[in-house]
Amino acid sequence: MTDKWKYKSVSLRNSTYYKIADLTSTLVPGLHLSNAKVVEKLVEDSHSNFTRDTNNGITNNAKAKEYQKA
Repeated sequence: MTDKWKYKSVSLRNSTYYKIADLTSTLVPGLHLSNAKVVEKLVEDSHSNFTRDTNNGITNNAKAKEYQKA
């Protein structure tokens, strides 16, 4: 039985779910990941980049403005 204190659930659009399914074999070359691991890896990578940028004095607002100019 799943530990309700350790796991949560999210709802995704079907198109997003299919994109995650595509990433299961391409995100990490040579490995086939589960859908849950794909989401976990993407979130961890994004969070790491966010905290690294914030610690370097770059905020997400500054990045967003920079991307809009490009």
